[in-house]
Amino acid sequence: MRQLEVENQLRDVVSRIVVQVELATSQGRTDMNLALEDAFIPILKSVYNLPHLVNLNRKQKNFPGIDLGDDHDRVAFQVTSTTTLEKVKSTVRQFMDRAYYNTFDELFILMFSRKQSSYSQASVNELLTDQFAFNCKKHIIDLSDLLGQVSGLRLAAQERVLSEFQRILGEVDAHVSFSSEGIAAPSAITSNLQQIRLPEAVYVAELTIDDKAVIAKAKAELSYKGMARGRKSVVKMALLLNSVETDAWVCYDNKLFSFHDIERCGLISVVDRGSVERLEVSDLAGSPELDNVNILKQLLSAQTRERLKQHRVRMHAKEGFFFFGPTSEGQLERKETWVGKKTAIRRVYEVRHQRKDPSKVAHHQHLSFDLTFTKLGDAWYAQIVPGWFYSYNGYVKSNWHDDLLSQQKRLEHNSSVRNTVRFIAYFLSSATKGDDKDDGLRFLSLVEFDAREIDEAEPDDDEDLTRLAEGSAA
Repeated sequence: MRQLEVENQLRDVVSRIVVQVELATSQGRTDMNLALEDAFIPILKSVYNLPHLVNLNRKQKNFPGIDLGDDHDRVAFQVTSTTTLEKVKSTVRQFMDRAYYNTFDELFILMFSRKQSSYSQASVNELLTDQFAFNCKKHIIDLSDLLGQVSGLRLAAQERVLSEFQRILGEVDAHVSFSSEGIAAPSAITSNLQQIRLPEAVYVAELTIDDKAVIAKAKAELSYKGMARGRKSVVKMALLLNSVETDAWVCYDNKLFSFHDIERCGLISVVDRGSVERLEVSDLAGSPELDNVNILKQLLSAQTRERLKQHRVRMHAKEGFFFFGPTSEGQLERKETWVGKKTAIRRVYEVRHQRKDPSKVAHHQHLSFDLTFTKLGDAWYAQIVPGWFYSYNGYVKSNWHDDLLSQQKRLEHNSSVRNTVRFIAYFLSSATKGDDKDDGLRFLSLVEFDAREIDEAEPDDDEDLTRLAEGSAA
């Protein structure tokens, strides 16, 4: 039980740190990195077994290119709240130009905000030589990656790391509080957390499908080719064979979970009718078992995916982000009306043509966003991270995606990113308004923080962010 308690506390405190860092970064307070350099040394020592890790800026003020280093085990870190490809390239470029590879064999870039879904390895490789290797997937890490590494430690080590994370949260809160003194009061700071209302119930039943028979039938009737990529794929095939196209379900341990009453929808075709059971959503939301909480999070994502289909917003099959598509065949541009401080129109999809030959399509540009679901205190939230997706046909990622994304990021400012978050929150709220008679999942309002309350918060205040969330308008 203590193991689960520590793991839950770790997830909670790390989520709060990320929210606070992103809140500070959205306000232009990038000095947060300096405040956290020393704080993360004990955690990195434990996770990467680097007993000699030190802050290089203590040796030399504003040590160029990297922040932390262990010259005994030859590992270096750059810590940052900037998550762009340009930041990665700048760090690697300085590392190579200053020949740090003579002292360090590995370079990690630790991002305090959530990193992008992918980075162009080809762009980074242009900066490297045979003397040094940098793998974007391995060496670009964020706090979620650290949390995953911590889960592999022994309980005593996890407890020590938890203590360090809690101390870091106190420092972050103190930094935000101190930095907010220059904000004129009253001032509302909008976060990227959107409060959600959970459905009342979850339905569960035992699956009764024969995997081999389903695959064979799918090959005959659905023109399916190849091998199934896991149980989820087989369940999906079984549903399609019964003319059921919904994605609003999760399978786990030979059971099917859904917010919909399984006995009253097409999902009944793949389960044992006599095994259907209704659970209170609190049975999962408040469970000490990590698997139960994860099932609920997956259900929230699956139900959101299903709800957004009818609004022509798709989920990327491989990377899991959402992106806007055209509402009709051949549409060259899609705009959505929304209400912030006033009614406005936003372009969410556009077909871009080649400059040299305007008759040919260069790529499709889609507004995209990541959604992660988290519990803070007694409330549940969706964390919105906006982005852009570039496809060559409206669905499949363009070969130039990373370069196009990097160009777009250079054009964006904090205010435009905040405005995009507000638009996405408005869209999600509008898209789920009709759920009262359906699954009950509702996206409500963005959380706002009153700057005066942040100023008054104690650095070691352990209350949840919901105490600060008095405002509600997007």
